[in-house]
Amino acid sequence: MGCVSTKVVDGGAPSHSGVKHVYTTGSDGDKRKNRRKHHGSHGGERNGHGPSKGTSQGGQQENKKDKRAKVKARFDARVTAKYDIKALIGRGSFSRVVRVEHKLTRQPYAIKMIDRIQGKEVFESELVVLRRVRHEYIIQLIEVFESKDKVYMVMELATGGELFDRIISKGSFTERDATRVLQMVLDGLKYLHGLGITHRDLKPENLLYYHPGHDSKILITDFGLSAVRRTGEGTGHHMKTTCGTPEYIAPEILARKPYNSQVDCWAVGVITYILLSGTMPFDDENRTRLYRLILKAKFNYNGEVIVSLLALLYILCAHEAFSIPI
Repeated sequence: MGCVSTKVVDGGAPSHSGVKHVYTTGSDGDKRKNRRKHHGSHGGERNGHGPSKGTSQGGQQENKKDKRAKVKARFDARVTAKYDIKALIGRGSFSRVVRVEHKLTRQPYAIKMIDRIQGKEVFESELVVLRRVRHEYIIQLIEVFESKDKVYMVMELATGGELFDRIISKGSFTERDATRVLQMVLDGLKYLHGLGITHRDLKPENLLYYHPGHDSKILITDFGLSAVRRTGEGTGHHMKTTCGTPEYIAPEILARKPYNSQVDCWAVGVITYILLSGTMPFDDENRTRLYRLILKAKFNYNGEVIVSLLALLYILCAHEAFSIPI
């Protein structure tokens, strides 16, 4: 995830009764991704951990065992007593994500291990949201282990990779396929906004396919930059923190104006453009020029304007007055 300036965690939320929390006695109760080269949170192994071409099969197995042992050594004994560590599948500035298997049920999960000092703002923000939500299109938190220096978030495992990867693979989506993706994203987004939660970092890299099949559902993930409306604050509550991933940031954030959950809808508009064209609506290697393009909403779209798809966007987000860049 990207953040233009220091991130502020906005408020708290009650815990979800379905999530189990395990703490170390006496303990105190961001990954950064690039849009062109991204390491997935819950997808396949993408970080170059395979053996070199000259390694024998026996050597490959030994390398895998060594790496698995090194990863396992970093985990709290309570975690490894319950889960078998299978593979490292993602890494961030202050976190590691591994694929695990429950020892009794053999059910696969993903565990996100976060440094609770360096990644404090990120994991606190993410836990505030994940403890509260339960929706078919939002990644589910299963349980949490906390130690003095680490937080271990056990989550459902999404094996289908990122929407980003499928866009790269397909080039662009058909109207039918794009509509299906957007229906799921907007359904999840409507649920979040209804709870007073603003994601603030929606992008194809943070939308995961539950399984590799064409009919897989989409899961919204990575709530490290999310904000939650505090109890007592009305629906007119506005945020001021300048954060997000540059290409998806709404103009009002760049203009440093107070903003609300509509900024997520702007990001959906950018995602829609990418799905239909396979390109970014606002794209410039120079950050200053990029922001100018966004502030002016200056972009070109040479494809066919799909009326039914635009209608879907407006209908599903009709409860919020917003404009999208398409």
